[in-house]
Amino acid sequence: MKNLLFSLLLTFGLLGFTTNNVITPDVQIAKKSTETVECKWAQCSATAKSTGKRCKHCVSEKGDTYCWQHD
Repeated sequence: MKNLLFSLLLTFGLLGFTTNNVITPDVQIAKKSTETVECKWAQCSATAKSTGKRCKHCVSEKGDTYCWQHD
């Protein structure tokens, strides 16, 4: 009985060290492109060339597509 309990504890303890949330590069790119912030009108549409991340600034007026830094 002690051996069975020890085996179960060892098995479930080792399962905690396994990683099943491996992110592939395709998923990482998708996550970067969907980063959004809450804005009154819209979020800036500019994307950084080096990182591929979208600008997190908000546009100033309704109908604008870029913030004041990328206009």
